[in-house]
Amino acid sequence: MSDIHANKLRMLGFSLPGLGLNTLVTAIFVFVPVVYTEYRGIDPALVGLIFFLAKIVDMVAAPIWGNFMDSYKTRFGRRKPWLLLSVPILMTAVFMLFTPPDDVSTLYLFFFLAMLYIGWDAWTISHTSWALELSRNYDRRSRITALLQVMSMIGAILIGIVPAILEWIGILEFEKKTTIIGWFIIIVLPLTAILSVISVPERETPNKPHVSFSKGFKIIIYNFALLRLLAANILISFSTYFIQGLFIFFVSYTLGLPDLIGIILSSLLIGGLIGLPIWLWIAQKTNKHKAVQIAMLTGAIAPIALLLLPPENILLTIIAFTIVGLNTSANEFLPRTMMADVCDKDHIESGSERMGLYYSILQLSSKFASGSGILIGFSFLSFFGFNPELGINNTKESLENLRYLIVLLPVLANLLVILLMLKYPISREYQDNMRKKIESIEKI
Repeated sequence: MSDIHANKLRMLGFSLPGLGLNTLVTAIFVFVPVVYTEYRGIDPALVGLIFFLAKIVDMVAAPIWGNFMDSYKTRFGRRKPWLLLSVPILMTAVFMLFTPPDDVSTLYLFFFLAMLYIGWDAWTISHTSWALELSRNYDRRSRITALLQVMSMIGAILIGIVPAILEWIGILEFEKKTTIIGWFIIIVLPLTAILSVISVPERETPNKPHVSFSKGFKIIIYNFALLRLLAANILISFSTYFIQGLFIFFVSYTLGLPDLIGIILSSLLIGGLIGLPIWLWIAQKTNKHKAVQIAMLTGAIAPIALLLLPPENILLTIIAFTIVGLNTSANEFLPRTMMADVCDKDHIESGSERMGLYYSILQLSSKFASGSGILIGFSFLSFFGFNPELGINNTKESLENLRYLIVLLPVLANLLVILLMLKYPISREYQDNMRKKIESIEKI
């Protein structure tokens, strides 16, 4: 079946799960760790370890979901049923994680984090694979994934706006804000999933022919474009989740602005929304990997502003985080659209379109990095003597260590990504040739 084309309104409806997803992602990494460390008294290094262990479950579930969705088609489609199935799983996990009992255990946190990640895998792999399969055109793929990223950024901005509104109307208690955010997510998830499945059809793809494990593994392991993209995505994701995990501590205690978390988070996300059309334009004028390099250079330079921020200066803080946020939209949409091109190479070599498996591998790299980011970030807190329960009463030295921690490691990660993207093999011309080969094979 040829590319799926739909009007702007239907494409808007199709992209809505990006909004629901990022409200969840941002809230989980920004708000949940603080509740369990500062308000339930669990050691921050232990919380970091639990996030990492739950990510192991996530990392096992992702390729299973991806391979399963590629292999079997239901009467309702290959992707849509699993998007809908993920909704009750996510709603249950969100409710339990955002409203923990006073005597919450580490097992409780691990179990519902693992449940959330299993549902998250079904949601993201089904919807993003569906999106990447809508077109084989190099630039149209960028536009489709950019639309998903717009929704993702709006969802994250909403998670910043909700606590900002709560702060404005006088609800300052952190736990109460977190509970309200949880209910907001529970409402958004089913609405966005339902609107998506009724907006755009799936592109017809045949059940994949059998590929032996050894052949399939060799195709993946010798796909050097894939390996470089995965390494870059690990570093990008590490940087993103590392910053998110330390964000509230840094803003609340180093900058002394605990009542403006929502507003400052919104400025970070608005910066990403401003940057998105810039990265899309660069990707279409040059190549996707060039856009990644420029975005990472921006991400390496902009955080220097955080080293110079004086405490309790609202205006400068908002400006600085808006600038820091410029490259954040590139962190998600560029690796996703590049993975669709990598999958074309696999399609030629394996004779099978394995978009779900390949996107799950990309997700796998992100999951490893996100768990590592939380683990390393929270372990460094303990190493440098920062105690979340002490808050502003930590020593001046430990509060300043937060400033260097949230800047230096992400900057190093961005610089390594720039090196990985040097002479990246899949350009627009290369992908166009691959598309022609695939089309000629399908006509036989």
